[in-house]
Amino acid sequence: MQQPSSFPPPQGPPSDPPTGTGAPQGPPRSHIKLWGAVAAVVSAIAGVASAVAAFTGGSSVPDRSPSAQVTVTVAPPPAGGSAQQVPPAAGASATNAAAEGVRWSGSIVLGLEGIDLTQSPPRKGSASFIRPAAARSGSNGMMVKGTVALWTGTGAPTAQGCKDLLLTQSRDEVDVAAGDVVCLAEGSSPVAALKVTATHYDRGAYGELDGELTVWSLRLNR
Repeated sequence: MQQPSSFPPPQGPPSDPPTGTGAPQGPPRSHIKLWGAVAAVVSAIAGVASAVAAFTGGSSVPDRSPSAQVTVTVAPPPAGGSAQQVPPAAGASATNAAAEGVRWSGSIVLGLEGIDLTQSPPRKGSASFIRPAAARSGSNGMMVKGTVALWTGTGAPTAQGCKDLLLTQSRDEVDVAAGDVVCLAEGSSPVAALKVTATHYDRGAYGELDGELTVWSLRLNR
């Protein structure tokens, strides 16, 4: 009696997997619609940009050329917190101040004997007449003789101002009245200014003047 075989019966070749009846399936239709919408929006934006560039006559690309820059450097204030002012150079001004310094100032009586400006304080002449001096003028006026010039500038006279006036507009004599200011000098004497405070036609032999005299160190011919 034949025993049944323990091996399974042979099987035929494996069958092919089922195939569809159409072409392979692509991406879902929802994705296709989304990409189509995006492409349409991009195309519209590009069209608008081109239209704007054509209308303005320029490029849609912004100008990236470098602009000029100005650099300002500010020095920090000193430690104290406030700026310090630099004083002006004092060399020239100090020299001028020394040259124009007041040599003598005070009240005088000026007559025909004159006054010596080279002395400090100035001294009246004695044996001989010196200049500057005072004398009568006309029937009731007074004059100053010497190298003289009326000060007509604004403000009080200065040494340099009187010197310039004497070098350009001096006279041998000038009529004066109370309140006048006269620049004075004689030869190489110091420059001076006399403010007439009173005139005395009948005083002395030739009249006299009262005044305030200022003598500077600046000399006329130096």
